[in-house]
Amino acid sequence: MTVISDDFVEHYVQSTSLEMRSDLLEIIEMMKSIAPDAELTSDLGIPYFQLDSSWLYGVAAREDHLHVYFSDLSLLHAFEKRLRHAQFGNNCLIIHRLSDINRNVFVELLGQMKVHFDNSIEKIKR
Repeated sequence: MTVISDDFVEHYVQSTSLEMRSDLLEIIEMMKSIAPDAELTSDLGIPYFQLDSSWLYGVAAREDHLHVYFSDLSLLHAFEKRLRHAQFGNNCLIIHRLSDINRNVFVELLGQMKVHFDNSIEKIKR
């Protein structure tokens, strides 16, 4: 796993519980690999990725779980049956342990969100 060099992210990860650190870093790395052209920013107080001045997705650490936020929730619930051990909040996906969910399905969700985001931006630009 690549260590993220952004000072905010390093501090953010170090301030989370030991149990959540590796999952948090892995999710950030997944997001980064799905959207390498996105900018990792922190002005919302959490690590999140933004493209064309719009946020794509981000992750917030809590004491015993992670909240994964998406700019568009329209695709999220289509993954509900395939991400059985994740909880679906009103505006986020809640993960207690990354090892409890199917990583391939989670990466697919991130990829679908990125494609949907790119298509939405293209429509706006036309």
